[in-house]
Amino acid sequence: MQKQERFRIGLIQMDSGQDRRKNLEKARELAGEAAAQQADLIIFPETVDYIGPDFRGNASDPSGETVCFFQELSRRHGVYLLAGSVTEKRPGGHPANASFLFNPEGKKIACYRKLHMFDVDIADGPAYRESDEIQPGNEIVVVRTRLGVFGIAICYDLRFGEMFRLMARAGAQVILLVANFTRETGQAHWETLIRARAIENGCYVAACAQTGQKSAFWAYGNSMVTDPWGRVIARAGDQEAVLTADVDLAYGKHVQRQIPSLKNTREDIYNLECLRMRIYEE
Repeated sequence: MQKQERFRIGLIQMDSGQDRRKNLEKARELAGEAAAQQADLIIFPETVDYIGPDFRGNASDPSGETVCFFQELSRRHGVYLLAGSVTEKRPGGHPANASFLFNPEGKKIACYRKLHMFDVDIADGPAYRESDEIQPGNEIVVVRTRLGVFGIAICYDLRFGEMFRLMARAGAQVILLVANFTRETGQAHWETLIRARAIENGCYVAACAQTGQKSAFWAYGNSMVTDPWGRVIARAGDQEAVLTADVDLAYGKHVQRQIPSLKNTREDIYNLECLRMRIYEE
């Protein structure tokens, strides 16, 4: 497969709400802006199609209208497109938080379902169990494309560095992260975690986020792209926006030669074991 060393990523920072049609019309408009800025890969944020109290009632069929909408967007603009995530109907009751990747011909080439559920019960504090509403995935996903090799992650996954290391060891050059971070945790941890994941693995991290007031919290926004040295090379604010950044895969290889932490792991002492990983080939 012929790969190009340089390409442009377009991140679509959105304020999705309960009106699916309005959300998709905004997605169409902003995708056009990203394509006009010559993005080769367009990324949407987590739960791009619907954010509200009834995720289950608004879940989408994996081959239904919402997924086909993003498939057609990729074909229309001739770009790779990560449909952020959508709430996907799954057998057995609970939906999944699923991210679909399409190629420039509009072919669905990968699907990642969020692995890590945010289940928390703080003494004298809040309690929330995401697993009561969402069915977790069961595979780490890496995708080999004509642009390069991508890993895919969703929101809370960002806090699990071992997942990112496993993707990098499987060849991921760019991690595509979609999220809906709260303002409170975003201000404290968002940039630090993204930069750490990039530095640890010598890879780019493209993090596309929701913004605006949601039913339960304010979303942080601040979508960003971090290079393999840990520098933030593009960053949005707290409004809806199209953010672009240029990726140079040769630079990633250069950084990994300078700081060969992937090679220098003491596998005679410890090792990460991945029980379930799917590597998609375009």
